[in-house]
Amino acid sequence: MKLLSMMAAGAALLFNVAAMADDDDQQYQHFKPEPAENLEQAIMNLNEYNAKLQEIVNGDLTAQDMAKVHELTYTLEVALARLSKELDIAANSLEEVHLGSEQMNKQRVKGFGKSYLDTLNHVLGEHRKHHKGDRKKQH
Repeated sequence: MKLLSMMAAGAALLFNVAAMADDDDQQYQHFKPEPAENLEQAIMNLNEYNAKLQEIVNGDLTAQDMAKVHELTYTLEVALARLSKELDIAANSLEEVHLGSEQMNKQRVKGFGKSYLDTLNHVLGEHRKHHKGDRKKQH
């Protein structure tokens, strides 16, 4: 019975993936991802959907689990793309801070430094809070 259930779910997954093929330059997504319109939303989605993925991969990975993983990855991919975009912007801001420091340009360092730190503090916020005490112990 379990084998039949797994085969049916696998066949359904394959059928749905095949349905995503191009048709007159239109692509159809199998699952609609949650949006990640800003960094905060991306981080929230990553936390929520990573927890769901963690729970699934810690299990036996049934056919239903594999279908759920397939669905989760749409939202995770969108969230990671937003995070990547935000980190690219932060990297550019940091480069401006670097160049500003070489030129002794206080305004450039302050402006771009704030932008860089705002993004990284948001990304690392929970991690930073978790390890705040650990750093003091090491020094």
